[in-house]
Amino acid sequence: MTVTSTDPMDGENGPDAALFALFKKEFARKDLDNKDSASYSDFRKCISLYVEDVWTGKEMLNVIEDMMTTSRLKELFVKLRASVLKRVKTHRRDLNATTRVGDLDFSKCAKSGTSYKKLPKEYPSPTCSGRTEWHNSILNDRWVCMSSGSEDFSFTRFRKNQYEMSMFKCEDDRFELDMLIEHTAGAVRALSALLETVPEGHVELNGDRPPYVSKFKAQHVKVIALIYGDHTSEVLENVDRAPRAALNVLLQRLRQKHAEWSKARRDMNKIWHDVYSANYYKSLDHRSFYFKQVDKKSTSAKAFWQEIITAKRSAYTHPVVNPQLHFAFGEEGIHDDIYTVVMQAVGDSDGRMQRLFTV
Repeated sequence: MTVTSTDPMDGENGPDAALFALFKKEFARKDLDNKDSASYSDFRKCISLYVEDVWTGKEMLNVIEDMMTTSRLKELFVKLRASVLKRVKTHRRDLNATTRVGDLDFSKCAKSGTSYKKLPKEYPSPTCSGRTEWHNSILNDRWVCMSSGSEDFSFTRFRKNQYEMSMFKCEDDRFELDMLIEHTAGAVRALSALLETVPEGHVELNGDRPPYVSKFKAQHVKVIALIYGDHTSEVLENVDRAPRAALNVLLQRLRQKHAEWSKARRDMNKIWHDVYSANYYKSLDHRSFYFKQVDKKSTSAKAFWQEIITAKRSAYTHPVVNPQLHFAFGEEGIHDDIYTVVMQAVGDSDGRMQRLFTV
């Protein structure tokens, strides 16, 4: 069975093609001298298993090393080992460059305190333009902050009440409208500057004239798409075909939409002000979802009974002069009569209830 591969290391025209040609020639010469020795096809099968990630580089080199029976093959094997080690190093570097920092293994990396870990040596440092030697000497590129313990899942977000939700919705609407107006204003400024660079008169489409659409930024194209919808591609094509005429029409439309959206924001500010005024103080009540449940549990008969039992046990364990529960009785005689009736009703023959209410 012949295993094929598209890896350049195993190809006829790859960077190691000359090396494999020498291997093939030397194996052919060895096969003439010894028919029972390993052939070039066995050698290629081992290389293919490594290229397809069935074997690691170390496993492949260990198997191939036994096939190097002549001095010439051993010399070629040294070059092959260097090529394989270089390929493994490059593959590891490429793999690390696309690996998220959170997926790296920091078990063998240096650490500072509880949260800071040093990136592995083979992990490439992020590139940053505009830096000087002074920046490189003081800025951190190798230490990252990692979560420890239960930091990832212990945070609990509070529920928002209906008043908070109304205010958050207003904030979202204001943000979206502000961003839309600012992007439109930016598009007007950019297209006005671009229009000044377009020569007077009609310019025919030719290969010498640079495309004007390529000078648009992404947010400008997004604003145009929001206005023209499905006809955006046609509008951009007209900008390249007849830039001066198309830009004049486009600028007029952008200024019109900018004025409409600015007026809408002024009108909405009044509505948003009313919403904030009506919901702000009510939104501060973070216990609105829970206070009824808490009050119902704390004022139930079971809760009162448990409070009495706890106070009684505390009195036996830590006796004090003053009672744990104190209530003011205006007419003590009435309460004595009620106590007698209750004792008769519950049939306190063994004196359990009487002991409970006696300090």
